[in-house]
Amino acid sequence: MASALPVSLQATKDRLQVAAIDFGTTYSGYAFSFRTDFLENPLKILTNKWESQGGSATLVSMKTPSCVLFSPDGKFDSFGYDAEEKYLTLAMDEQHTRWFYFKNFKMLLYENKVNTE
Repeated sequence: MASALPVSLQATKDRLQVAAIDFGTTYSGYAFSFRTDFLENPLKILTNKWESQGGSATLVSMKTPSCVLFSPDGKFDSFGYDAEEKYLTLAMDEQHTRWFYFKNFKMLLYENKVNTE
């Protein structure tokens, strides 16, 4: 029996969820949709709302800066606005020197040579 679904939808008809990640050099974000929502409204796509506290104002965005913060022992601490804000607080208190903060690093992932410095 032939299916009424197009080939592209037929292959994914049993999937519960579809997700997309935009890992950019400057900003990153993600979006997802559940099968039940898609069947009712294909345009119902969910995204995260990232928040940044900038003085007295709060910035709300669908993307967050592509930056990551690791603790002095090398463990993941935070990503995006959370990493920026925590590192800024650490720097203002002069406690940042042993922390590892990386920003705008995506293009470095394309290098074939490993930098051991």
